[in-house]
Amino acid sequence: MFKVKLNTKALSYMALFVAMHIVLEYLFKIIPAQPEGGSITLSLLPIFLCAYLMGPGYGIIVGLVCAAVQFALGLAVFYGPWSVLLDYVLPLAVLGLAPLFHSIALKKGTFYTGIVVSMVMKYFIHVLSGALLFASYAPKGMNPWVYSLGYNAIYNIGTLILSYVVFALVYPRVKNSIKFTPQTFP
Repeated sequence: MFKVKLNTKALSYMALFVAMHIVLEYLFKIIPAQPEGGSITLSLLPIFLCAYLMGPGYGIIVGLVCAAVQFALGLAVFYGPWSVLLDYVLPLAVLGLAPLFHSIALKKGTFYTGIVVSMVMKYFIHVLSGALLFASYAPKGMNPWVYSLGYNAIYNIGTLILSYVVFALVYPRVKNSIKFTPQTFP
């Protein structure tokens, strides 16, 4: 579906974005996580940058590699294969889809619709994980879906705001300095 050409230049840029993701993961460990996981972070910014600068296929690949590297470095906490899929693989991969959603030109900048939409998709994947895999954490008598909606909203909204603001400041400045021709996609 997405055309991706993995030449030396593309692989170098992708490695840079993965490295930036991991550095930001480590830096944001200083912010306390919620009891069952999830915290406000800026580590998603490199995935968004990759997707917008190189194209969605590259963004998806970088998201998947970031998930794998988190496991390799012991940064990921998981509770079985479904947890791996719903807590790491799908949420990070879906961020690569951001440039598929058209940005809206405003008088004083651009509204990056794709960041909001892909973060909403990420949020609902985490809600699914919380309701299906972590239902026992819901307070007694509370519907696991309602609990998961609230629990995951806390850190996903914070991450969305932080990532969006920094992306809106950084992207216009780097889009002309990174000379990579994004691959076309239907």
